[in-house]
Amino acid sequence: MNIIDFLPDNQDAIHQCATLLVEVFAEHHPNAWPDMKSALEEVHEALSENRISRIAVDETGLVLGWIGGIGFEHYGGFAWELHPLVVRL
Repeated sequence: MNIIDFLPDNQDAIHQCATLLVEVFAEHHPNAWPDMKSALEEVHEALSENRISRIAVDETGLVLGWIGGIGFEHYGGFAWELHPLVVRL
């Protein structure tokens, strides 16, 4: 397993992370990302400026997990909100 930067040009990872959001949250929070359209919007938003994203991938490029961070300037630049956090079941 490798943890790498999740960059906006990684189309395969974008699709995999959106799929993870839909599938992993379906049972307990089905309205969070009920479809690929809403999940893809979330992924693209998470890859925007002033955010960070990392993905854990296996040797084949399969995304095992994804974590995003939103910077909080009102904490003096020393804190991040973790969003989203999703791990393959």
